[in-house]
Amino acid sequence: MCLALLGDLHGQPWQKVVDSLRRNRPEVIAIAGDIVYGQHPADERSPLETQPYILSFLEHCAEIAPSFLSLGNHEWMLDERDLGQIGATGVRLLDNSFAEYGGVVLGGLTSALVSNYRAYKNTHPQGTERYPQPRADLWQKKTPELAWLEGFRRAAGYHILLNHHPEYYPLIPEGIELILSCHAHGGQWRFFNPVKWRSQGVFAPGQGIFPQWTKGIYDGRLVVSTGLANTAWVPRLFNPTEVVYLRP
Repeated sequence: MCLALLGDLHGQPWQKVVDSLRRNRPEVIAIAGDIVYGQHPADERSPLETQPYILSFLEHCAEIAPSFLSLGNHEWMLDERDLGQIGATGVRLLDNSFAEYGGVVLGGLTSALVSNYRAYKNTHPQGTERYPQPRADLWQKKTPELAWLEGFRRAAGYHILLNHHPEYYPLIPEGIELILSCHAHGGQWRFFNPVKWRSQGVFAPGQGIFPQWTKGIYDGRLVVSTGLANTAWVPRLFNPTEVVYLRP
């Protein structure tokens, strides 16, 4: 099986990504979150409306191969209507859930920021606002919902977990053979580290300075992509965006 790992599109144009997928013809497309640029909606319009590339990107992915999506931190505000629109593209949403495909079990670990905002909306009703303004302290709890992972781990088959945040890696139980992440943007700037004898990222959200997991394969089971776009004000340095293809 050839699997394509995508992530961190952040609402940007997708033509080069789709061209790459068509050339390489993966059998499965795994989208590990942050397809949205997650600023607070200013006028109650969905980010799927104001960021016009997102749904068309997902539709093209679903046309090329069976596609699966997990939710990253930039998807924090998406509500049930938004998630329904995503499902209508043909992409399978894995929202703290898993699905079987061709003898493989794919799961999606939802970002803690998504879970935090949902809990806030459920316990602090905000009238008719579709996307109530979040409080700053909502982002302090950084642990995702992990209880469902045990059922995922015990399901028969080879396990692939879409996990947007590589810093969640120590929380993921053994027995999950492959973990696919992004979020770190490759460490933004990359330089050669003579001590570790490989390139080293400088900074990543959730990991800080000289992060541990930014690009490549770790422990034979964690794969981290540098992502598809750069939306930070700091430019990338020696750190191109990428589509990752995994083959046995």
